[in-house]
Amino acid sequence: MTKTVVIGATGRQGGAVTHLLLERGHEVVAYVRSEESPAAKKLSAQGARLAVGDLADPEALQRACAGAEAVFGLSVPFGEGGKDEEVAQGRLLVDTVGRLDAHLVYSSVRGGDRMEATSVDHADSKQIIEAYLRERPVRATVLGPVYFMENALNLGFSRLGEGMLANPLTPGKPLDQVTVLDIAGLAVHAVENPGEFIGERIDIASDRVTGQEAARILSDVLGREIPYQQMPMDMVRKWAGEEVATMFENFENNTDFIDIDGLRAKYPAVRWHSYADWAKSVDWDKALAG
Repeated sequence: MTKTVVIGATGRQGGAVTHLLLERGHEVVAYVRSEESPAAKKLSAQGARLAVGDLADPEALQRACAGAEAVFGLSVPFGEGGKDEEVAQGRLLVDTVGRLDAHLVYSSVRGGDRMEATSVDHADSKQIIEAYLRERPVRATVLGPVYFMENALNLGFSRLGEGMLANPLTPGKPLDQVTVLDIAGLAVHAVENPGEFIGERIDIASDRVTGQEAARILSDVLGREIPYQQMPMDMVRKWAGEEVATMFENFENNTDFIDIDGLRAKYPAVRWHSYADWAKSVDWDKALAG
């Protein structure tokens, strides 16, 4: 049993990691903004110990991580302080875990080990954080997830609640995607096998699907026709801003895909999910109710 702190335990990534750690019998400290939130209370009822604070509070983070053998951490983009705020979060996390000599499992982004400006702030910020991490004697494992399957559950963007799947990519453009279930699977595997994973950086994807393929899979799972609709890029800029529009333009132009078969073969202990597996795991009645 490993005592592990999970940063952002009520979010999608942190929540998936917390649930899997608890399922596997580990001692979990869930770092949350409020212990009164329904999600935090649910984690407490499941056996996690709550620690309250945020990623800008060095004293609270230090208290939460004290005595931990491992810390699953991430930094949060799209805050009021923009890229600088996220970079400060990441540096504080690195410094705190390094000072305590715990094993940091940091969830970054694919390509975060490069130093090539992408014009996507939430990717560029993680490049800066990873560069900072590389300069410090921290026992760390870095995961680089791609686009999340769970983004389809953002009904305001995907329009699934209206009976379609909307996305800015052309219908036949392949997109590497990952589910938080597989991020959790690899993160927990790293926590349980530090000797194998400390010093490793792993870009992670679960499946590669086009928009048309995703719509067909969702049609099968939901039992009704879900057509794919390509969203005009100017609409993306209006709804989500220039940063998100640039991200999708990069996806449209991408020809560098992850070796998903190789990833699965190298880490067979992870219970990998295809897009269809993920879709079947979703409580769609709850998801589509908003």
